[in-house]
Amino acid sequence: MAAGGFTYDMDERSRATVMRKLGLTLLLLLPMAATARIGVFTDVQGDTRIQRGEVYLAAAPGVDVEEDDMIETADHASAQVEMRDGSLLKIGADSRLLLTDYKFDGGGNVVSAGLEVLSGWLRFAVSRLRSNESRYAINTPTMTIGIRGTEGVIEAHSTRGGLLLEEGEVAVHAADAGSIPVRAGEYVEHAQGKPFLRPGAVPSAFHARMPAGMQPRMARRAHLLKQHGVPPRQIRHMQREDRDQYLRQHPHLRQKFEQRFRGHGGAGPGPGQKAPDRQKGLLQKPLSQQQQQRTNQPLQRPQPGKQDQERKKQIQDRNQVLEKKKPKQREHNEHVPARPKDAVLQYGGFALA
Repeated sequence: MAAGGFTYDMDERSRATVMRKLGLTLLLLLPMAATARIGVFTDVQGDTRIQRGEVYLAAAPGVDVEEDDMIETADHASAQVEMRDGSLLKIGADSRLLLTDYKFDGGGNVVSAGLEVLSGWLRFAVSRLRSNESRYAINTPTMTIGIRGTEGVIEAHSTRGGLLLEEGEVAVHAADAGSIPVRAGEYVEHAQGKPFLRPGAVPSAFHARMPAGMQPRMARRAHLLKQHGVPPRQIRHMQREDRDQYLRQHPHLRQKFEQRFRGHGGAGPGPGQKAPDRQKGLLQKPLSQQQQQRTNQPLQRPQPGKQDQERKKQIQDRNQVLEKKKPKQREHNEHVPARPKDAVLQYGGFALA
């Protein structure tokens, strides 16, 4: 084979080696969207759980985070997650975060990411996006934050929310207030139906509400974990009451939650709809064809056993013997003379009338 004035031969073994290395290279260059793992818990304090599919799982250091996971913390709890692209997320106490979308390219860089801070607190430190076409958005019930590599703290409630940006620059958008840029050191707040509020200094009330664990900046801890890929402990299955609670607390995502829970017993009756019979269970599996055939068959009484048959025969024989004795007893009674009414019998010194 000639190349650049040199001639060399490639045997069959060398050709196979080159093809194998080329195949591995192509696999590494493919998008990594099919990989379930998008991050890992590096720190968990207090009661923190993951809603995944139709179950609740216990969060712990070393447990993987997957796309579409919903992370929930209880009072006085918190959790830190390190994503595969190096971004850090810290969920504060009494908070709920939904990882709706998180996809990487072959190099582990973010292609698209969408987070839903449904309630509570989130500190984020997002790595700088490598491509201008990449998208990273953090949504709250009242605003959307477009991020390209920055750090800050978000407070989210159903009708209001705030953002303190500590590093970088972001664009904040609200459907009823338009879009504004926010730079490092600035604080912006938005309530439904009102324009953005941007005070000259961060309100002291915001710092007072912020949980203590959310104030210091985050550090990477994944390399300190003793074990990765720790299997999460299952807490329990979801109930219909859980689904109804999500719909009630987050009406702006009703359609998304209905679609999310569609394969797991439904998301509860809508307005004007009748609730299903709870006695049938929430997670019943459909009956197989054989089970359906047994269900449709008429109820049959069990056949008597051998002991029952013997007992029945003994009773019949005894009844026949009694029937034969009855005529003799009647004949005997006919020949016995009746006792006069005034007759007195003596028995043991007592007179019996």
